[in-house]
Amino acid sequence: MGMLNKILTLIVLTLLFGTTLKGAEIRFTATEYAGSSFTFYTVPNFLTDKQEIIAEGVVDEKGEFKAEIKVESTIPVYSEFGVYKGWFVADPNVSYELILPPKEEKKSSNPYFKPIPKILGIKNPSPESTNLLVDNFMRQYNFLMNRNMNQIFYRRSIETSEKVVDSLKAKFPETNNLYFEQFKTYKYAYIKYMALIQDPTPVIQEFFVDKPILYHHPEYSELFDKLFTKYLQYATQQVDGQKTSVMLNSGSYDQLLDWLTLDMGFDVPLSEAIILKGIKPLFYSKKFNTVGLFNLLQKITDTSELTIHQTTSNKVFNELARTMYGALAPELSLLDTNGNIVGWENFEGKYVYLCFTRSDNEKFIPHKDLMKEFYQKYKDNLALVIVIEDEDFEKNAEALNATGFEWTVLRGMSRREVYESFNVRIMPTYFLIDPQGRLAGSQAPWPDENFEMQFANILKSAQSE
Repeated sequence: MGMLNKILTLIVLTLLFGTTLKGAEIRFTATEYAGSSFTFYTVPNFLTDKQEIIAEGVVDEKGEFKAEIKVESTIPVYSEFGVYKGWFVADPNVSYELILPPKEEKKSSNPYFKPIPKILGIKNPSPESTNLLVDNFMRQYNFLMNRNMNQIFYRRSIETSEKVVDSLKAKFPETNNLYFEQFKTYKYAYIKYMALIQDPTPVIQEFFVDKPILYHHPEYSELFDKLFTKYLQYATQQVDGQKTSVMLNSGSYDQLLDWLTLDMGFDVPLSEAIILKGIKPLFYSKKFNTVGLFNLLQKITDTSELTIHQTTSNKVFNELARTMYGALAPELSLLDTNGNIVGWENFEGKYVYLCFTRSDNEKFIPHKDLMKEFYQKYKDNLALVIVIEDEDFEKNAEALNATGFEWTVLRGMSRREVYESFNVRIMPTYFLIDPQGRLAGSQAPWPDENFEMQFANILKSAQSE
């Protein structure tokens, strides 16, 4: 099934949830959020950090929202709105009436702005609810950590960290809830990590070596990221780091795997996960041979015994390849102001000047007049596409469309993975895509950075071929 069909199917299911799916229902009433769009998603595989949207919709004029999500196992569900990243833990076939925090608009124009984590309240949870177990645990966890942070983190007191863990274990004995037990385990691991941060080897041995990889568990992934995201990069900076650098640059997968398993004592699944998580920092540092890095990914795709590692490796490979000059541009498939799904096929035969921004971005505002000039001069060959992440999309998109010329305004809030695919780090960020759907460089100049001169040269060169 093509991506367009998948998105259409998702929209239909979202509209028809009450009659087509049986799952965990979400609802809330919050009048101050009337008219706001909400997207709920999970992160089933932290190695890619890709979001899987499971429900989306708009709060009605009464401030009421209702949707049904299908979850097959206990899993965290997230929604980013305003300055918050709200989350709760959804159990299969359970309905939740959420309690939202007071509305507070996000003012940052950086797509990598980190929202405030917020456990969403649940009205009348059942005593065995995973959400209630987690909430009660976190209250005690935060209380003890606030009291002992100085000893654990600043004085590196292993004894204090163990006392805090023992205290939590006494207050929260073992249950039959697997998710909650895993949650507690990696909260305990994090406490010990803070005391052992200068040499976390004991934490790695106790909680990661020969242990299951919890791909969807945020407590596991948070600690994994701190320990291993730049593990390979840091290894190249050690006294004997030249050996590791050679393996990475040459793409010597078998040697790298031997080093991780035999020398460092990691099991094969963990070693593969470390490579998969570490490739991006190596790639974006621009200090390593990309051919060698791509070879490492390809070897995991070809040889891993874990399907999830094969698919992850393939996704990372394609994501990195797309950001290189001449590579096919990442998929678009976003909603426009009329609710239509727009993709590259809508601009067939034209170059596309693509901008990621917010409508109120101070640096973007003066670009609009320059882009109007581009349109008037090159409209037969150039399409202008603006992806905005404004929560009040309809109002701000209408204002943008009232500027007196034709461009396409798309909703960015509903698909955050598009920002990841294009590696958008700041706003505004521009790209130029050629008529064949290829990136004409990793990023394009801003309108006030001689974009017109560059585009004129590209167009002249293409027309002379």
